[in-house]
Amino acid sequence: MKKLTILSAIIIICLISNFVNAQTSTDKKTKLPIYGELGLGFGQTLFWRDMKTQLINSYGGSFNPGTGNNLMMGFYIAPDNLKGLGFGSRIKGTFGTSVKGDNGDSYIFNYYNLAITAKYYALKNEFNKGLYVRGSFGFGQFTTKRVNEATNLYKHQYAIGTTLMGAIGYSIPFKRTALSLETEFDYSNRNGTIDGKGDANYKSGQIGANII
Repeated sequence: MKKLTILSAIIIICLISNFVNAQTSTDKKTKLPIYGELGLGFGQTLFWRDMKTQLINSYGGSFNPGTGNNLMMGFYIAPDNLKGLGFGSRIKGTFGTSVKGDNGDSYIFNYYNLAITAKYYALKNEFNKGLYVRGSFGFGQFTTKRVNEATNLYKHQYAIGTTLMGAIGYSIPFKRTALSLETEFDYSNRNGTIDGKGDANYKSGQIGANII
């Protein structure tokens, strides 16, 4: 009986050991490298087609597009077998500087988007090293505010829609992180409603540079 108990214990220990080893091996195979991203940037807002006309209809005033500061964060999953290709998600917000309009009013133009994204390191074939290209497609909104404190005028316009982004950059790797410099272009197509006039379409974009 004692021998049977010892033999059973040995068999159980062996089975557990084999199961743990198998799990460890599986974990090593399925473990995916995940890269976090945090960046700051600067860009010039662009207006396409009848964007200014739509804003005039919204506010009764007009302004030229100004510059803005970018803030972005996100993550990428980049398995080694994809040879420098990573997929993930990122959120980007642009906080525009105040600009003067045609009637002397101040305008502020802010926008953000949440996107799915892919980044590819074409030359090194290793994620976070060297030259890369990135493409992103997202959804978000812009907010525009017309302000004239002297006359107590405050008007807002919102629009929601899609944004398509492309970038080219270069990553300098360190021990556990990397520093990336990139230029980025985005194009947005958003829809909103103008009081008393109905639906409107707003097309805008940005060209800028980011440090990540």
